[in-house]
Amino acid sequence: MRKPRELHNFYKSKQWFIARTVKTQNAKGRCERCGKIGEEVHHKIPLTVDNVSDALISLNQENLELLCRECHNNEHGRFQKKANPFDDEGNFIG
Repeated sequence: MRKPRELHNFYKSKQWFIARTVKTQNAKGRCERCGKIGEEVHHKIPLTVDNVSDALISLNQENLELLCRECHNNEHGRFQKKANPFDDEGNFIG
């Protein structure tokens, strides 16, 4: 899925590069959840086309968190095994 142009441009901007660098340095390069090597700067309030121009969300250090890849994937629910939608008797439970 392609990101809308506004988000793409933001993540290529000098302002984002600076905000990312400051967050990484302040966190001493470590994941702020588990302490592993930090690789992803995460927006606590998700960045959207509607709020990307709001610096209090997009660039504010209080809304950013340095995470390792594993914690970032967990935050977004990526690559997690889905729960079995059936009970022990084979009935669909959702």
